[in-house]
Amino acid sequence: MPSQGMRIQPDWDKAILEKDRSFWFHLYGPDRTYHQKVEISEGTLTPDTSDVDCCVSTSKTIRLRDNARCLQSTFQCPDFRFSSVHKQPRQPTLHLNSFDVNASGELALSASSDGNVVLWETKTSEIRRKFVGHSSEVYCCRFFPSGLVVVTAGGDMQLRVWCALTGACPAILRAGSGGVDVTSANPPTNSSTATVCEPGGHRAGVIDVDFVDRGRNIVAVDRGGWLRLWDVSTQIAISAMSVTPRSPGSTLQTNCSMEEAPACCVVKRRVSSDEATAEPTVESSENYYGLESTSTRATAVGVTDKLVAVGCGSHGRLLLFDISSAHSRKRGPILQLSLPCASGAVTACAVSMETGTSAGGVFNEFGLVAGGSSGEITCWDLRNYCTPLFTYEAYKYGVCALQMVHFPAHSVDIAGGENLSVPAFTGIFSAFRDGRTVLRRMVEGGLSIDGDGYSRCLELTGPDAEAICGLRTHNIGNASVWTGTYSAQFFGYRRIAVESLFNL
Repeated sequence: MPSQGMRIQPDWDKAILEKDRSFWFHLYGPDRTYHQKVEISEGTLTPDTSDVDCCVSTSKTIRLRDNARCLQSTFQCPDFRFSSVHKQPRQPTLHLNSFDVNASGELALSASSDGNVVLWETKTSEIRRKFVGHSSEVYCCRFFPSGLVVVTAGGDMQLRVWCALTGACPAILRAGSGGVDVTSANPPTNSSTATVCEPGGHRAGVIDVDFVDRGRNIVAVDRGGWLRLWDVSTQIAISAMSVTPRSPGSTLQTNCSMEEAPACCVVKRRVSSDEATAEPTVESSENYYGLESTSTRATAVGVTDKLVAVGCGSHGRLLLFDISSAHSRKRGPILQLSLPCASGAVTACAVSMETGTSAGGVFNEFGLVAGGSSGEITCWDLRNYCTPLFTYEAYKYGVCALQMVHFPAHSVDIAGGENLSVPAFTGIFSAFRDGRTVLRRMVEGGLSIDGDGYSRCLELTGPDAEAICGLRTHNIGNASVWTGTYSAQFFGYRRIAVESLFNL
């Protein structure tokens, strides 16, 4: 799909409220960007080009329709803006690294470059507590599925598990856990007697984490190019899998170059016997190491149907690892997917969730989507991964976060007291390095284009031109969204105007 679309002034709502003369918007295509503006006069909005219609849909949304290119973008302003959570007047270089919101949407967790991890209320931005213990920058923070436990990971090569209620840290996952010399079942050379050590802890900064089911086991990926499966209760690394190929005879546990360092990981449930089970697509898979713990205390729970997708740092590669057994973990990645550009890092990946119904669902739990540093987004159905469902490259800025969401059929109240029925659908939220967060609707075969020929999207405005460092949705059906930016500003959107994605 060609790179074309619209962009609007991030604080367009403020311009209307304060009765400014105008606000700007851009119409961009593959080769050229047109700089336009909307004139504001006595409550009337008039674009300075006849090809574009503009109207205020609600007090929080505005719609621009490009009739020449059959594009429609609805822009929604935030309900909440917080900038004081990480406010440090003497640290102008402080920035946000990670952001998460619990399932209820009441509590948020954010980690900044000064090593601080803060738990705060989303309604008031009041800080509940700080988690102090890392000796270096914290790169990732996540709520466990229960919402009562938190995991943080950072440049000190540690993962720390915290109680959200008390602030206690009952578990630290770090280098040295379970270190026992054994003989490798998957030696990196042809020698079957190569002596190697147990997986142990990470030997480089930990940059991303995900959970296996409820979190008895977690997976984490580090900048050294290793994916580890941890048993949280015993604090032992069950397995270590190299994400980048290693040359024969290289030193065990050697870290990869910074250019090849992975950027993200996500756990996916395998729901079909024909899912990602065709002939291996990874060349020289014997060059990927797999180390297993001999500990009798560590236990892998709920992994029998799990895959882990890891976004790599070069060539637009996305690797899938089967973590269902010790044997499958030792054999390296089972599948390699690539962005069509075949360059840059895969900086974000996400999986589709079970919908419980076929209504509006594109592929139930078979979907995998990845975004790269080039701005390219590609989606696959893992039952037929040879051909992507679609590739989308509407923005030239890198992808920071992705989330696939199934919206059930529901009704919304609109102006005039009318009730509007919105059908079920699958949507993709994508956040970019230029501050945009965009929701698009999927249909069988790709992104939706309605019967009137228009391609529609919903963009969440507010952030200026800076990277989105966290994207979370909750209360699906009457969906709310939170985003966090590089400068540690947080934006909340109480009800997403998903009806704007349809020609209703």
